Amino acid sequence: MRKLLIGIIAAGTLFACKEDSKKEQAEVLKYPETKKVDTVTNYFGTEVKDPYRWLEDDRSKETEEWVKAENEVTFDYLAKIPYRKDLNNRLTQLWNYEKLGAPFTEGDYDYFYKNDGLQNQYVVYRKKSW
Repeated sequence: MRKLLIGIIAAGTLFACKEDSKKEQAEVLKYPETKKVDTVTNYFGTEVKDPYRWLEDDRSKETEEWVKAENEVTFDYLAKIPYRKDLNNRLTQLWNYEKLGAPFTEGDYDYFYKNDGLQNQYVVYRKKSW
């Protein structure tokens, strides 16, 4: 009896998982084609293939076009997230508080860092030491 009950529960679980996977099939993203090159670098006698070395030149027109194509796919996907605005609002609430760094002295001046909440960087403040 016990084995039968375990078998029924296992079968029900597998069936439920199979149904859920059909309902929630992930959207297939179409990423841009990324070319590969035959770049090989020799490090102390060991050859290392680096097919994406061309992407390291961040000022090239090719890299710029590739980044634009990747961003198009990424931002399109992110825009479709239904709870994105709620998440953004919650994170803004959590991060929006005054932050002060520990003060330190250099020469005749005392310094500290301060961020009012949502500033991108801290601001450095200084005053003449006592």
